[in-house]
Amino acid sequence: MNQETEKLRANMEDRIKGAIQLEAYASRPFELSDWNLTSVLDDLLMVQYIDASEDGREVMRNGIFVPIDVATHVWRVGKVVLAGPNCRFVEVGNYVVFPNDKGIRASSINGIKNAVFLNEARVFGVCTPKTEK
Repeated sequence: MNQETEKLRANMEDRIKGAIQLEAYASRPFELSDWNLTSVLDDLLMVQYIDASEDGREVMRNGIFVPIDVATHVWRVGKVVLAGPNCRFVEVGNYVVFPNDKGIRASSINGIKNAVFLNEARVFGVCTPKTEK
């Protein structure tokens, strides 16, 4: 067994309340090229970033795109695409705000680009867009 496999196995066994610690997988994008994801479990959310450029490398701030690597400690906004059955406060269609450094990024799931998987507890709140006057 190689060292990378050993690390993954150790991470799988390192659980809190029976749940896999998502942070251990944050450096790897989640991909399902030959499958459609139909649901998520527990209190997981699939959220599509709505503040990102098309390629996902920049984040919109005050009408200007800024490279994400420059703005690593930013709040992100996304639209909930899937919600697990144990989500209590957030539902599909809600806009949510959460820290940029949380969750597992997904490059393209079900044709949705620039998404992230995170636990409902990582979300700081539900938000709505301001209307221009």
